[in-house]
Amino acid sequence: MEDRLDREIESMDDLQKGFTYKKLCLFDTTGKRKGVKMNRLILVKPDIEYIDEIRSYRQEFIDNGSLFAGDSALGSFYDDIEAWILQCKLMENKETKPKAEWVEADQFMLVREGERRVLGMINLRHYLNDSLAEIGGHIGYSIRPSERRKGYAKIMLSLCLDECRKLGIEQVLITCDAQNEASYRTIEACGGKFDRLTVRESNAVTARYWVSIR
Repeated sequence: MEDRLDREIESMDDLQKGFTYKKLCLFDTTGKRKGVKMNRLILVKPDIEYIDEIRSYRQEFIDNGSLFAGDSALGSFYDDIEAWILQCKLMENKETKPKAEWVEADQFMLVREGERRVLGMINLRHYLNDSLAEIGGHIGYSIRPSERRKGYAKIMLSLCLDECRKLGIEQVLITCDAQNEASYRTIEACGGKFDRLTVRESNAVTARYWVSIR
């Protein structure tokens, strides 16, 4: 295992030192793209008014065979979106979370102000248990398959880091698959400092990053 980690670390160091990449962020946080006026991007909590768009978002992941992430297990709720919305609300408080061992979390969706199309989802855990401290981190997120490579991930993560600040989280742990270049570049663009790699039970390698909130 140690030999494997050493090889992976060398590979990531090579990428970090020598890789030239296209900037991920095409939009600033006001939602403006070169010469084009657009409603600004915001994070909202799941609510019944978004139920049709949440259902569409979920179906798109299924149709594309994409991995669900950062969405409070949306893929496990079949078509019962109302139950999912309720669970998201219950997970926000220690007194209402469905299971005592679960970590309280805020579920957010990325939308354009005044619009209902869900562009991405991001989950913010209030603290770290043993598993999250090693693998999961404070934040998990994903972008709708048809909306990827448009800079939304960076904006969504930046907005979520503002929510971390409100919760008083000064050191934010964010992890991703070590082979997912787009994901770790997004984390780096938002201030993530590479910590180390860790191997999951499935033998997949996870990259760990810390973001300091000032």
